[in-house]
Amino acid sequence: LEFVRAVSQRRKDKSGDYENKFKFLSDKRSYGNADLLMSEVASREPVLDDLNQIQPDKMKVIWASSPFRLSVFVAAFFVFPILCQVLSTLVEINDDEFDIINEQFTPGVGILYGTFVALTLDILYERQGKVQENASIESSLLSMVTQNVLNLFRDEPEIAREASQIIADQVRIITYRSRGSEMLSIMRADPYARLLSLVDHYHRDKTSFTPQQEALIDTLRGDLPGLMDARARRLSDEASSLPPTHFLVLILLTSLSLIGFTAATLTITDETGKPPLESRMVFAGLSAVYVLFFNFCKDMNDPFDGVYQIKRSSAASYLMQIKWLIANQSFGKQVKFDSTGMASVYDGDEFDPYHSNPPETTKTELTASSFLPTRDKSSLEQTKSPASDSREDDSGSTRTAQKTAGGSRQISMFKKK
Repeated sequence: LEFVRAVSQRRKDKSGDYENKFKFLSDKRSYGNADLLMSEVASREPVLDDLNQIQPDKMKVIWASSPFRLSVFVAAFFVFPILCQVLSTLVEINDDEFDIINEQFTPGVGILYGTFVALTLDILYERQGKVQENASIESSLLSMVTQNVLNLFRDEPEIAREASQIIADQVRIITYRSRGSEMLSIMRADPYARLLSLVDHYHRDKTSFTPQQEALIDTLRGDLPGLMDARARRLSDEASSLPPTHFLVLILLTSLSLIGFTAATLTITDETGKPPLESRMVFAGLSAVYVLFFNFCKDMNDPFDGVYQIKRSSAASYLMQIKWLIANQSFGKQVKFDSTGMASVYDGDEFDPYHSNPPETTKTELTASSFLPTRDKSSLEQTKSPASDSREDDSGSTRTAQKTAGGSRQISMFKKK
């Protein structure tokens, strides 16, 4: 009994109107072919076949086939006389009440149904366009950031490898992981924040830079916040799917519209309660159209499966470009796109890329504390007095630097007693 209750509760959580862990993990996405990120083909040159869209399951697209629509038409054609007989036995109304149904109820339900369907399609079309656009923008920005990162860390292979692995992890998440896994990575160790931390540490630790490196650092500091903004908009659009209650309202309006048509037909039935052939044809056509509209809206509510999917060629081409750029580096074989790669070392307390050899790294679980910025001893000493700091020079005097209100530093010297 507990097992049945747990299974029913999980199904309810997955298909409910509210967000929860099970819904996050069950919302599958696909901005590319996951097989192209496997280690066996990671170094293969991209081709146009890599942009081919994976064919959906036949059960997801059966509603758009001609046999399915024809079967709905035939079923409604033969069910309509039975429905008329049932209503004629259950409902007894006079001609005046039939006129009220024909003149007020049926047109009102039709107008409400048409308005609701138009609103639904407008929401779904706009959502699909935004998801596709934001995914393409984020992928193109990530490709540009990858090129700038590789150029900036050209002489630092360890830092470049770590940055490339961070980018590879994000590419894997965008390509085929669920929305829940991406939000979990954001909460624990945001990939874009980790990239920004690497750039900041590199800028802090290195003493001199070429004009090109300065330009690359400034560009990365501007592009990474743009990446975060594009990702936020994409995640927001992915989460804006219509809840099951919306489709329940659509079913109710469809049922009311068909019932209103059936009730209006009761005035022209024969002695046995059977409607004329023309009414049966009209009812069958309306039923086929209503079922088609419902499945159409249901299909568009999932932009990654079914007949009406987003076009992934733009986003997938940029993701394949990133994979190809990293694979052509000297450390390309060490970067894993199909699984979590090597643990970070540049953010550690003991690793100095300019004065010591990097320690051996293993595949370990990454936590948020692994990517928090670290400060050396001198910065810790300076934080003890935020308003001023003192340094002793070789002559025995002490330099005192104080921050003024305008942000400048005034330096005074006094002899040490």
